[in-house]
Amino acid sequence: MPSAKHIGIDRKTFLRLRRAYRDKWQVSLVATDTQGQALLGDVSLASSQRGRNACRRAVGEALRWGQPTVEPCPPLRLVWAVPLMHNDALLGGLVAGVSESKVFGRSKGKPGLDVRQACNALQTLAEKANLTNAALLATRRQDYHRERQRAEAIHQLKLIPCTDVRQMYLRDEPDLVAAIRKDERSEARGILNRILSAIAYQSGNRLDLMKSFFMELVVTMCRTAVEAGANPESVFGENFVSISELATIDSQQRLAPWLHDMLERIMDAIRSRHGQSPIRLLSAAMDFMTAHCTSDITRDQVARAVHVSPSHFSRMMKHHLGRTYTDLLNQMRVNRACELLARTDMPLAAVALDSGFNDQSYFTKVFRRYSHLTPRQYRLKRQQPQDETS
Repeated sequence: MPSAKHIGIDRKTFLRLRRAYRDKWQVSLVATDTQGQALLGDVSLASSQRGRNACRRAVGEALRWGQPTVEPCPPLRLVWAVPLMHNDALLGGLVAGVSESKVFGRSKGKPGLDVRQACNALQTLAEKANLTNAALLATRRQDYHRERQRAEAIHQLKLIPCTDVRQMYLRDEPDLVAAIRKDERSEARGILNRILSAIAYQSGNRLDLMKSFFMELVVTMCRTAVEAGANPESVFGENFVSISELATIDSQQRLAPWLHDMLERIMDAIRSRHGQSPIRLLSAAMDFMTAHCTSDITRDQVARAVHVSPSHFSRMMKHHLGRTYTDLLNQMRVNRACELLARTDMPLAAVALDSGFNDQSYFTKVFRRYSHLTPRQYRLKRQQPQDETS
């Protein structure tokens, strides 16, 4: 059986998170391995095989959908979880458990537990402590949202007496064009999902037919972006790249992500129509990150601040800076910590918090990675010359 350190969380961090979560929600919290075996916390939650199965199922569903889902756990308990991860590898899970009576508020006049908020709070705790892959979970949530929209659109299509795929396409195309011209990204995504669903539903398994409609749709979106003021060379360059990518797609599952990514690129081109080069956008993004690096900011928040999509923002950083968002954010936080260590006598725990790190052990690990010294060693090295000259 794996030890606690092999599931991505140490005992000290777990106890801190359990105390914070229990004080707020009054529910049990355990850390499990991938099989649902409890290694830290209230092990009685997973003492039986059925309990372990419930914990394992809760972790798996949270990873699948990108957010906690409530699962039954005999006898008369409910559990939800957040996966413990290292990059894309699943190591275990943080599992919360509570009796059904507490959730449903059987006591007269006493409201039940707000499970949705409790689930969100657990995920926030795990992400702030860097115990899970927040970016992967966000992608899973986005994929789920798109799939739900697609299912709803197909249901609506079944109610419409229309069998001509081109008729369905032409019905929604003007709305998509209008949304792109207005730079309404969210509205454009929703309309694109409807068009995708219509084409996929009516085309069946004819991949060649779907590709032809999608190619036509991309041309329309590119033309609309240029009319809205986007740089023609940039837009049609993206068009050429996208058509080349389309030629290599050999399954329906790969078509939808390709088209969504193309929409994001086109909308980004429109956002840049006021002459903001990638370098200027990155400069603005780094200014925003520097001002907020000690807060709990995400890549998506920074991308929104400079008016580009998160995926395009990541591509710009990789292409022009050769770094990822997390790498740059950690570097900024370490720089802040270096300044505090050199100029103040603040305790290391306070330096960690004031630099944007919620966990001192993680702070030490990251600090060593960028400075090749521990925070304590760095402070002694920087302050020693001052002591010698005094």
